[in-house]
Amino acid sequence: MLFNSVEFLFFFLPVVLVGFYLLQSMRRRTWQMLWLTGASLFFYGWWNPKYLLLLALSASVNYSIGLALARSKPKSGRAWLVLGILFNLGMLAYFKYANWLLDSVAVVLDTSFHFEQIILPLAISFYTFQQITYLADTRNGLTKPHGFLEYCLFVSFFPQLIAGPIVHHSEMLEQFEQLDKPADRSAKLAIGFSLLVIGLFKKVVIADTFAQFSSPMFKLAANGALLNALDISAGLFSYAFQLYFDFSGYSDMAIGLACLFGIKLPVNFFSPYRAQNISDFWRMWHATLSRFLRDYVYTPLGGFLCSPVRQRFNLFVAMFAGGLWHGAGWTFVVYGLCHGSYVLLHQLWRVKLSGPRGWVVNRYYKCGAQVFTFLVVALTLVFFRADSIPTALHIFSRMFEAGGTTFLPAYLAEMEFADLMRMQKLLLGKHYTVATVYGMLVVALAVCWTLPSAWQLFQRYDIAIANPRAGRPAVLPLEWRPGNRWAVAIAAMAFLSLLNLTKVSEFLYFQF
Repeated sequence: MLFNSVEFLFFFLPVVLVGFYLLQSMRRRTWQMLWLTGASLFFYGWWNPKYLLLLALSASVNYSIGLALARSKPKSGRAWLVLGILFNLGMLAYFKYANWLLDSVAVVLDTSFHFEQIILPLAISFYTFQQITYLADTRNGLTKPHGFLEYCLFVSFFPQLIAGPIVHHSEMLEQFEQLDKPADRSAKLAIGFSLLVIGLFKKVVIADTFAQFSSPMFKLAANGALLNALDISAGLFSYAFQLYFDFSGYSDMAIGLACLFGIKLPVNFFSPYRAQNISDFWRMWHATLSRFLRDYVYTPLGGFLCSPVRQRFNLFVAMFAGGLWHGAGWTFVVYGLCHGSYVLLHQLWRVKLSGPRGWVVNRYYKCGAQVFTFLVVALTLVFFRADSIPTALHIFSRMFEAGGTTFLPAYLAEMEFADLMRMQKLLLGKHYTVATVYGMLVVALAVCWTLPSAWQLFQRYDIAIANPRAGRPAVLPLEWRPGNRWAVAIAAMAFLSLLNLTKVSEFLYFQF
């Protein structure tokens, strides 16, 4: 079930919310947790009910290992932790990477045998990493006593089940213990629904509109079409903003949905296109994944408590793992290698040049660094989005191919059925297509660079678990406040979003 679907918004969510508040008024915390857990499992099973068995197996095994860890001595505890990590990574490797690895072996050996396609279960990357954090925290004595019901809700809580954030057990358990204690319900509803609408608007109005420009370019590139620089730039930067607003929209909706139930989730998105270096970017983009890589990959490898050479190796491995986590394919291997290399180069640059020379505090250097970081991230998304290495290389080979001031006929033909293009052709004529697309790209970049993130917009209301160091101040410091102006703005966004619900599309991070 998708957050941007009629079934979720008009049937599932109202029923779950009404049931939760009725149980809360009765002060039945156990029933509330049962209700939310059951609703979350229904939400997950809507796509494919048989994968509920996989989720149940994963939760049961990890909870049992967690119990063993809590009772074990140091030496045996290490063995239980290793067993739990191997179990989780083994499941992830089988469902996510087995087909790719076997197909790669078949290509190398030049064999023609066929393997049955393994369907990737939704959210397996997220709930696998989340349970690894649980086992490691239990081993380190950071979890409190809890029952299986609390654990199931921790694993399956539907606002963050499908695409994060990756939460720690300690962040959620204390909140579950307060479910039967109503807070300011009217404020939670107003803020929660406002965030839900803002996120929905980002997804179905902004991200899905840019998808109409990006998908045709990558489709043509996969077919070997001879695109020019104008086509490729439009498609590539459209994808950069599609991915940005898609994931930003999901992150806002997750926090807003949790807020409706009085739960705070970690902020996962801090306007990352305002980052001034690649390390900054990963602290702001998918912040909880970066936290996981730091705490459970980089630090166990030795972190910064080792030689400079080893530190850089640890950084590279952590960032490479983050890139490969996003998908099974050689394009994601290259994506991980790129970002691992970027982080190493940035560290050397900071230590050898920008830091000692004081550039990092120079206003013009900061502006240039922000532009450069955005361009590097956007260009690397070619590997993130392309269906194969040859497609990505074809895009790069045509990136500087001059072709005049109009889009090529093939690219225009792919875009002509898009709603926005039909409207533009009706109002302005077909000769303004390039101006329309690039005008929207400029506006999107201005929004990313100037407007506050959702967390900054609602910062005074304490609606999320945040890491303020990861964010940067917005140029236009807007703040949400209850009142007529924001009510009209939210209503307008809701109306435009509902008009676009007829074409339901998945969130891009669902596939990870």
